[in-house]
Amino acid sequence: MTQSTNKKSLISWLHLFFAGALLITFFLPWVSWDGHLVTGSAMATGDFFAISEANFKLANPFPKLSFTFYAFWLIPVLAAIAVAFVLLKRNTIPFSYIAGAMSLALFVVYFLFTKTLIDLGVGKDVFAMLKPAAYLHVLAAAGMIITSASPKSLLPKLFWLLIGPVIAYAGYKFGEKYIMSETFGDSKDVKADYTLTADDLIKEFVGNDTATNRKYLDKMLVINGTASSIELKEDSTSTISFSDSTGSYAIFSLEKNQYEKVKSIKQGDAVSLKGVCSGSIFSEILGTTAITFKRATFNSTK
Repeated sequence: MTQSTNKKSLISWLHLFFAGALLITFFLPWVSWDGHLVTGSAMATGDFFAISEANFKLANPFPKLSFTFYAFWLIPVLAAIAVAFVLLKRNTIPFSYIAGAMSLALFVVYFLFTKTLIDLGVGKDVFAMLKPAAYLHVLAAAGMIITSASPKSLLPKLFWLLIGPVIAYAGYKFGEKYIMSETFGDSKDVKADYTLTADDLIKEFVGNDTATNRKYLDKMLVINGTASSIELKEDSTSTISFSDSTGSYAIFSLEKNQYEKVKSIKQGDAVSLKGVCSGSIFSEILGTTAITFKRATFNSTK
């Protein structure tokens, strides 16, 4: 009887520790985007997309749903409730389950979004960009779920450990696919707003990125230049880049139906591409500018 009581007491103290850790780490920096620290609470406060838009031209793709991010305030609130309930010797379910699942979901969003920034030239390693508080938060979230008082079956705990990350991953990928399939019509059938060389484009962005972003953002451009790199991915997507001597570059994400054509392109080949300009990102650390294009195709007139 004493051994069983001691075991329950240990689990309660562990649960109290994890709940407290979850509460504290929520307000600490989770990631550094090119020197810009972003806290775990940034999604709930609205600073997450404010920072990404101001510094990297990546705004919230669904601004009408911004109010839903306030739901992440439940994480510290439920963690605080769990702390109080442990001290009162009351069952913390479902508060611990929900707080843990939402925390794991939030971490997945930060991880995937940081990977997206890396694809755009901001940083090189997502794990290096994530701060210790983010990892501690994940451990605390999992710990809260595992140490919650629950039925003997492990299935409920396994469910709550997985449900948050699964929903977050699926939702992020859905949003990513939605953005990539924005209705601009088939790029090859859309008349270009501007036609210029890759060198001239990069020079214009480097010279005045604010004015140039205003000029070309969401416009259809035809860019002629020499391919500096080609990347073929397993999901049949591909990219072609043009770069200058400073390391600044324009990168085109080509539509899947262009995959076979991309396979025939080699570094140094003259290429003419058409795509919608997504704007530029300047890396203060590298001192380079990355210009991104979406829904790109080969320009059929050349």
